[in-house]
Formats: sequence, structure tokens, C-alpha cells
Amino acid sequence: MARVSPSHSLIAALMAASLLAGLTKGVTGFGGALVMAPLFGLALPSPQAAALIVLVNCAASLQGWREWIARAHWRTVLPLAAIALACTAVGVQLIASGRLPDLHRLIGVCVLAVTALHVLGWRWRHGGGVTPTLAAGAVSGMMTALCGIGGVAAVYYFNGVGSGGIAMAVQEQTARLRANLLAYFMVLFAGAALILAWDGQVGVDQLEMTAWLVPAFAGGVYVGERLYGLLSPLWFQRIVSGLLFCAGLVALAG
Repeated sequence: MARVSPSHSLIAALMAASLLAGLTKGVTGFGGALVMAPLFGLALPSPQAAALIVLVNCAASLQGWREWIARAHWRTVLPLAAIALACTAVGVQLIASGRLPDLHRLIGVCVLAVTALHVLGWRWRHGGGVTPTLAAGAVSGMMTALCGIGGVAAVYYFNGVGSGGIAMAVQEQTARLRANLLAYFMVLFAGAALILAWDGQVGVDQLEMTAWLVPAFAGGVYVGERLYGLLSPLWFQRIVSGLLFCAGLVALAG
């Protein structure tokens, strides 16, 4: 991988983007990579940007774990993450071979369709069975390989998992969704970092840049976590819908 030029202006711009990305993740439980993808892409070649997105999110994935780790439904999170990681590994190899030139556009259309369903309140209600898990894991993994934004399919998947009994209060549903997303991305980004390292896409330059960006990202997450406590469930869902829409546009743009 080509050397990243660590100029002061580049570092400052990427730190500002990381701060905003951390704020987004702190509020919603996802979206950090979504904010980073277009902004990092303005300053860096796509492979370098994708590697940095994965590394920064991986380094900060355990932040605030005491508040969400017990609430996450791990029997749902882990199978989805395993499938997504397998598809991430396949996607990385296919992208390197140049055999996926237009897949990001198809994914972008699918993401916008999912956003429309989310806004309209239509959910694919399921019990975490084989078909929805395979479908969501495959899309999430491929999007992680393409541009590091694997959260769209995960949001729709976790929103559709049945509560298995008396319906949860809206506040509890929101907290459960956020906890599941944080747990999912903890596993996904750790695995994706290992895949990129194995593929030779992580070197000293990327690790040095990551060391600059992680404090800014973690600071944003810290502030976002406190803002989350002030949000109503309605505003939480509105922010999530907006992020899903932006993800579709990012994927379409490639």
C-alpha cells in the first residue's frame, strides 16, 4: 500500500472527521464509518481510507462497554457477525481482483430501499432465523469490504428481531437496538482489521495515522453517549433514518 503523507493539514482534517464520526456513533451506536467514508475518501485513496476506517473503529469499539454489553442480545449478534466477516473476507478478495466494479451501485439502491421501508415503519419481523441472518450478514459484510459501512443491514436486521413476548417499551427497544449495534460492530471491526492485516493492507503508516485519529474519535463517542441520554426515541429513529439515507447515497457514489 502506498505511503500515507502525514502532513499537518491532512491529520487535522482527518481528526475533525473522526470527531464528527465518533459523535455520530456515540449517539446511535453506528454511523461512525458512514461519516468517515465520504470525508476520508476526499483526502485518501479508497484502500487507505477503508483501512483507516476499520482500524479507528476497531480501536475504539470497547468504549463505554459497561453501559451496553449486558443489554446486547449476543445469541443474535454473534451469528450475524460471523456471516458478515466471512462475506467481508470474500469481498476483499473480489475487490482486489477487480471483479466487483459496479456492486456498490446495486448496494446503494438496496440501501435506499431499506431506508424507505424503515421510514415507513415496515419491518421484516423474524426470530433471527437462517434466511434473514444470511441475507443481512452478506450485505453487511460486502458493504464493510467495499467502503467500511456495514451498519445498514444490521440496523434493519436488529429492528426486525421479535422480542419473544410482551412488547418492549419504545425506550427499551431503542436501548436494545443501540446495544446490539455496538456489540455487533465491536466484533465486526475487530475481525475486519485482522482480515485487512492478513491481506497486507495494514502497515506502519496506517497504524501511525490511526494513533492520531483514535483520540479524536473516542472524544466524539464520549460526547455522543451523553447526548444519547437526552434524546427521545422519536428523535433517535429520525437520526437513524437520516444516516441510512446518507449511507445509500455514499454507496451509490462509490
